[in-house]
Amino acid sequence: MIIRAARSLFAEEGYHGVSMRKIATMANCSPAALYKLFPGKRQLLLHIWEEIFAGLIEALNACYQNTPAAGRLETLCLTFIDFWLSRPDDYRAIFLIEDQPKAEGEGYFVESSGIQDGLRIFREAIVDAQTQGNLGAGDPDEMQSVLLCGMQGVAMNLITIPEYPWGDPEVVKRVTVRALIAGLQ
Repeated sequence: MIIRAARSLFAEEGYHGVSMRKIATMANCSPAALYKLFPGKRQLLLHIWEEIFAGLIEALNACYQNTPAAGRLETLCLTFIDFWLSRPDDYRAIFLIEDQPKAEGEGYFVESSGIQDGLRIFREAIVDAQTQGNLGAGDPDEMQSVLLCGMQGVAMNLITIPEYPWGDPEVVKRVTVRALIAGLQ
């Protein structure tokens, strides 16, 4: 109940608009009980981020394993975008809340969570495509960054600016992903 309440509040009100007391009230528990589980709001947020990214990495791994190599990179990109489009509140909780380590020695989530290792599945698919001759030579790490930025842009625009007439989201996703991959040639 605490996690559900916090996810909802973070998505609706942002990180700074939410207090531990507000989370406790919505979760129907005492602030003391909440602080026993999570010593602070950032620790609660990091826990939520870990859960969300674990789901993303699981979806990407399943896609990688179940997609023929020839279409794997495109399918991975679409899986990434679809994951966020199907979970717009999670997207907002992840990407619209800036990570701000408070104490000395605290690192950024992206550095300490293992998410970078999980996202290297795109690099693997890039190398696979290069090996098969479906993608030109180039630095797989740079290519991964380009893909992540492009996919992120599609997800962010479709989620955070729904009033803009983007057209059919399926077409926007596919054409953008294909253009990104073609641009890597």
